[in-house]
Amino acid sequence: MNGLERVIATLAGKDTDCQPFTMLLSLYGACLTKSNTNDYYRDPNLWFLGQKAVVQTFDPDILIAPFSIPTEAEAFGSELIYLKNYPPNIKKPVITDLSQIDGMQMPDYHKSPSINFFLQSTSLLADSFSKTKAIGAPLLSPCDIPALLMGIEMWIDTLLFHKQEAALLIEKMKHHFIRMGNEFLARGATFLIVPVNFTNPMIITEKIFNQLLPSLEKAFSQIKGPIVIHNGGCKIMPFIDRFAKLPNVVAMVLEPRESFEEARKIIGEKMLLMGNFDGPNFVNLSKEKAIEISLKILNDRKDDKHFIFATSNADIPYDTPIETIKAVVESIRNFKK
Repeated sequence: MNGLERVIATLAGKDTDCQPFTMLLSLYGACLTKSNTNDYYRDPNLWFLGQKAVVQTFDPDILIAPFSIPTEAEAFGSELIYLKNYPPNIKKPVITDLSQIDGMQMPDYHKSPSINFFLQSTSLLADSFSKTKAIGAPLLSPCDIPALLMGIEMWIDTLLFHKQEAALLIEKMKHHFIRMGNEFLARGATFLIVPVNFTNPMIITEKIFNQLLPSLEKAFSQIKGPIVIHNGGCKIMPFIDRFAKLPNVVAMVLEPRESFEEARKIIGEKMLLMGNFDGPNFVNLSKEKAIEISLKILNDRKDDKHFIFATSNADIPYDTPIETIKAVVESIRNFKK
């Protein structure tokens, strides 16, 4: 079986020749090719060379298009900052006053360098690997990206006390989410990955989440393919039942401290589960400890036919020893259910 076949079989609850896996190695491609990260997150060809190196070195079953949430915000005017060997981050939000929302322009999808980076990188990835690998394309939901455009504190204040402006901004972001998401799929992505960095119980209350659900339902229902909910570095368990019922959602990526068993009790046996291995902490682990954590997850899920091993949270750091990652990959491939 190839990687795509393993993922499709696992979605259907069928047996595979070995345990399928993926890791968030978007940044690590720059390490493998010794690329400057400033250039790496600007040049689709350079980014793609990094992912070719990821395939040659680790051979994951799922490849992930550029995981750079701040770059998506840049398309709307947010200012970025680059640090050596790290993905870009937000330096300055674009919205500083609610009066800006009404006149906010959508990105020019033909001219925006940020949008072009995402779409061209995805096309390059799909053209080479879509027949043998599943490809996930990250994209923030219309209820998550506003927190990047104005900052978390201002977004929460807007949700609580300025409902008309919040609804207007979500509506604008909904159009972007639908257009961008379907463009990713048209270019060969197998599914979308939607990180819930801000629509989660660590940021908002259940009352606010329930207010946002109709917008998520409308947006997700217009996506022409599967959606994976990614924990985004936050706990999702208190909302997982509602995430699981959203249109087109086929999988959840859990935070490392969350329980697969608890998730199964809430959402049943057929939803695909992933995650539990802390990607950013990879750099701090010895080979032995990394293997121990991996085997613990694998043994916990050995009877779960709807499970794919995956790292959670953000990227595996640039400085992670290659030998540590390879040791985990070998452990996964050699694991017998």
